[in-house]
Amino acid sequence: MQKEYIDQLNQVTKDNQAKPLIVGITGEFYVVLEPFSNLDVESELGKLGVEVRRMTFISEWTKFSLFLNPLGVNEKDRIHKAALPYLKRDIGGDGWESVGEKVLHANRYDGLIHLAPFTCMPEITAQNIMPSTKENIPVLTILCDEQIAKPGMLTRLEAFVDLLERRRRKRNNK
Repeated sequence: MQKEYIDQLNQVTKDNQAKPLIVGITGEFYVVLEPFSNLDVESELGKLGVEVRRMTFISEWTKFSLFLNPLGVNEKDRIHKAALPYLKRDIGGDGWESVGEKVLHANRYDGLIHLAPFTCMPEITAQNIMPSTKENIPVLTILCDEQIAKPGMLTRLEAFVDLLERRRRKRNNK
């Protein structure tokens, strides 16, 4: 069965010349991981031709939280160090990680989508810090709650992708 899937994957046509926009996704752990809560933002970006990258995975969280962190290995040190110029103390939740991931990955992403649950104070703090960082990367914050609607989110994603494409063209023409 595995061979069948590999054969099917190998039949997919590839465009080796394509240079898709690369957008990172950061934010509160659950909202980033749960497609229902974020209206499947990763798939929607994929439909727009965007390569999506994120640092948050349940397997990584499990590996570090249950096994490596108790042994003194902390994967968050690098992220916290990157956020330190903007945050002098832990703001709770995943806010520290949201800022740190922006700083760490700004030179590898064309843009960043910041997902947060409505009224999440750590993410609201991170949202307000993100524009003030020296890393020049566009950030779209999407607050996910019961009021979010797919058509509105799709419009925002399309506009964000258009902005990133114009920005890339402008940068390449210089």
